[in-house]
Amino acid sequence: MLPAQATGRAYCYDPVMRKPSITSLIYYLIATIIGVAIVALGMETDAAYKSLYARFTPEMRTEAAIDRLLEKLSLGLYDEAETDRQHIAATSERVLLLRTWGNQLAVAFLILSVSFLALVGLQNSKRQRFTLHLLLVAALCLAIGLSAPMLSIVAQREVAVLGQVILRFESKAILQTIITLAAREQWVMAGALALFSVVVPWAKLCLGLVSVAGHGHGHARRWSVRVMHAVGRWSMTDVFVVAVLLAFMAGEAGDSTNAWVGHGLWFFASYALLSWLGAARLSSGRGSA
Repeated sequence: MLPAQATGRAYCYDPVMRKPSITSLIYYLIATIIGVAIVALGMETDAAYKSLYARFTPEMRTEAAIDRLLEKLSLGLYDEAETDRQHIAATSERVLLLRTWGNQLAVAFLILSVSFLALVGLQNSKRQRFTLHLLLVAALCLAIGLSAPMLSIVAQREVAVLGQVILRFESKAILQTIITLAAREQWVMAGALALFSVVVPWAKLCLGLVSVAGHGHGHARRWSVRVMHAVGRWSMTDVFVVAVLLAFMAGEAGDSTNAWVGHGLWFFASYALLSWLGAARLSSGRGSA
């Protein structure tokens, strides 16, 4: 085989084209499994919440009040009220357990990803391989952020005799919200969410990967970086996505409400941070050195 100089072609060693290391393969396998588990646990937690709050609707609280009255009148022989209390206690315990598992998996993903990126950074701090992994981890975070529940909200009211009743419970991920909006024929809102939370983020990541893979192909790299900068002007839409989701979720809520953020929000924020770091490295030229 003739050396590169004899062929008249400039030879450029591209570390991205090397076979992925065993460490990388193991990380992405474990991270993908953890990500799928986080999304699945999020959906299971939402289902448990719905089962729990179904016991606190006005209709169910009315039945529970009647059951308590019958329990007192029958001197405990009628035990439907006790069965209801046991069901609520068991469901509450399941919700707490599922949330704990989800939090532990999220922390495990964070520790694993930070450790992996630190290891790659120490070995390839000024090379495009580190930028490649920044963008790939950002893609994992984006996939989880779009699929996992982002915000949950419960509207409740204190009613005489019945006690606390739940008027509405909503918990949705971004993708689920887009589907719900489309089903309600709110096409403008659904299209805006889909564009700014799905199309633009994935476009930014794909352009970044093209820029990294275009090392040694100056025209392709310069083109992808320019387009990335153009798309990057829409970076504030990440905040817009969260604001729209909050408005959508809270729009119909009345009375007193409680709301809490889910793992989807944190993973979406992690994607935004990692993609920004990757874009900064590409802009400065460190991502292709």
